[in-house]
Amino acid sequence: MGVPEESASSDASTDKGAAADLLSQVTARDPAVGLSAVVALRRLLEELERLHVDNARDQGWTWQSVATALQVSRQSVHEKHASRRKATGKES
Repeated sequence: MGVPEESASSDASTDKGAAADLLSQVTARDPAVGLSAVVALRRLLEELERLHVDNARDQGWTWQSVATALQVSRQSVHEKHASRRKATGKES
């Protein structure tokens, strides 16, 4: 069963509003606002990496393939994500 159209549309509007708010913070001249935006972007980047690493591993990608795609070493991506995945039962 899918997401009702009204709900999906509402979520998209919320996402666009959040993105617009973040963009205005990133370009703000007030350092406190700009630095706060940097923190929000770091958190978003970490969440996106976690999501896509999990997706790749769930689809059978090797740690080396993930590392190559992220332009980092296999060791660094493995150290960053393997223990988290093991703790959630996604890695053996």
